[in-house]
Amino acid sequence: MKEKKQKSGISRLVEIAGTKKWWLVGSMLLAVLSAVAQFTPFVSVYQILTELAQHASQPELIDKELVWHWAYMAMGGIVLFGLLLFASTMLSHIAAFNILYELRVALARKLVRLPLGFFSKKSSGLIKKIMSEDVERVELFVAHHIPDLTTAIVFPILLLSYMFYTDWHLALVILVVFIIAILFQTIMMISPSKRELYTKYQEVQGRMNSSIVEYVRGIQVVKIFNRSTNAFVRLNNDINDYRDLSVGVSKQYAPVYLGYYTILSSVLLFLIPAATYFLVNSPSYPVFVPKALMFLILGGGMFFPMMKLMWMSGFMMQNMSGVTLVDEILNKGEIVEPEKPQSPGDSSVEFRNVAFAYDQTPILKGISFKAEPGMVTALVGPSGAGKSTVAMLTARFWDIQGGDILIGGVSIRNIATEKLMENVSFVFQDNMLFFDTLEENIRMGNKTVSFDQVKAAAKAAQCHEFIEKLPDGYKTLVGEGGTYLSGGEQQRIALARVILKNAPIVLLDEATAYADPENEGKILESFSHLIKGKTVMVIAHRLSTITGADQILVVDKGAIAERGKHDELLAKNGIYKQMWDAYSQSREWTIKK
Repeated sequence: MKEKKQKSGISRLVEIAGTKKWWLVGSMLLAVLSAVAQFTPFVSVYQILTELAQHASQPELIDKELVWHWAYMAMGGIVLFGLLLFASTMLSHIAAFNILYELRVALARKLVRLPLGFFSKKSSGLIKKIMSEDVERVELFVAHHIPDLTTAIVFPILLLSYMFYTDWHLALVILVVFIIAILFQTIMMISPSKRELYTKYQEVQGRMNSSIVEYVRGIQVVKIFNRSTNAFVRLNNDINDYRDLSVGVSKQYAPVYLGYYTILSSVLLFLIPAATYFLVNSPSYPVFVPKALMFLILGGGMFFPMMKLMWMSGFMMQNMSGVTLVDEILNKGEIVEPEKPQSPGDSSVEFRNVAFAYDQTPILKGISFKAEPGMVTALVGPSGAGKSTVAMLTARFWDIQGGDILIGGVSIRNIATEKLMENVSFVFQDNMLFFDTLEENIRMGNKTVSFDQVKAAAKAAQCHEFIEKLPDGYKTLVGEGGTYLSGGEQQRIALARVILKNAPIVLLDEATAYADPENEGKILESFSHLIKGKTVMVIAHRLSTITGADQILVVDKGAIAERGKHDELLAKNGIYKQMWDAYSQSREWTIKK
């Protein structure tokens, strides 16, 4: 079967908008009707002027009923235009916000199915920009550009048609002027470098957003060392690159834009001499006066729809560039789900000659070990040796390049991701608490439990006491606008979440890294509730916390250099012994005058 080709550009934007097809069809029909209603006052004014001009020398012959009829038509047209435009905009906005919701949900669902390698290549600032600004541009296209484009096309067509019906000589003058203006616009649209510029603009803006996020996160260090933004080289360079690109684009398109703007603005410059010529040479002079005045009004009325078309052409390029980035995420290869998923027999974890690399950089080389249920396996070693990678591979955050990883005797490739996540809990050294209540943050471990079970998990994690002291207790909001917790308190909330999940496999990655002595004691006490009867893998730099582990694996340069219990490894007088001696000396270190 032939694979369906992915659409791009304007066709992809239309495809996205087409998910709410009937809302947009309704919006476009109302936009067409609003353009007709907007045109009505022009016709009404012309008819009134014609009636007045025909009886200028004999005012008593003016048909007042006819004048009032067209006056009411003009007023009705303006009111109807406002109502129809409002209705059209409402329909397009309803469609747009529904599409935005669907796109953001699709992106959020996609992100959790992508391997972590994707996030190591894409900065958080760029992903934030795609989910926020680029998706928002789709809303701009659907909510505004589609009805505006309809109006901007229909209204000039109505004007030109009426002009040719009224007087084709003057209409031809206006048409020639607008053809020249359209030629200028076409030069801007077909420029081969325009798409490249917008792509580069997106990249530069993404880098700048990432640098801003990094700068804000590191503001404490910046302030402590009294560094200015100029000293933060990356941010300074990215801001300058964004400035230089913006200025360069402006300079490149300024002449063409000014030509387009000047031609559109000078319609009257061509129309007035032509109207004067025909006025002087017209045999029906009194009748031609209102006609000439009406053409002057209609000629000026063409300016704004044409300018709107030009503005939309620029926005469309940004929209298409943004949709390309959105589709890049949506079309990214996911971790492959098994066709016939299997369930693990128990909670044992086994690595069989596992090899793994980030891109082309080898990280793990032939790792083999087995962690049995009810046992604690500790991973220690120098920074960058691959300890955290071992834990993350257990949860299949990446796919390995060689060997196999088994849980309960079943390869994790043959376990559905949802089932795998049910069996694994992860406690990171950096724990994310969402902007929500403490109760809901703990409930992330299990949404179906009662409040009493939430409290029981909090008590087991040694965080119930400080939660009760907060003004709103478990209903206290975390983060901006709520309360801020210390690193140790956040760690205990994360542990409560994991205890509530009650998964049979627990991965602890430097879980006490940022805790002070008091919090560390409470966290270690909560571990006793967490790890009972579980398969536990612990990554630790504080070697005193893993002396009682059932097996200790010393990871060095992507391989297991030593394995055994604490006393056995000390007796080998190898890497672990050196690490233990260095750790013991650091504990005895004091500041002296």
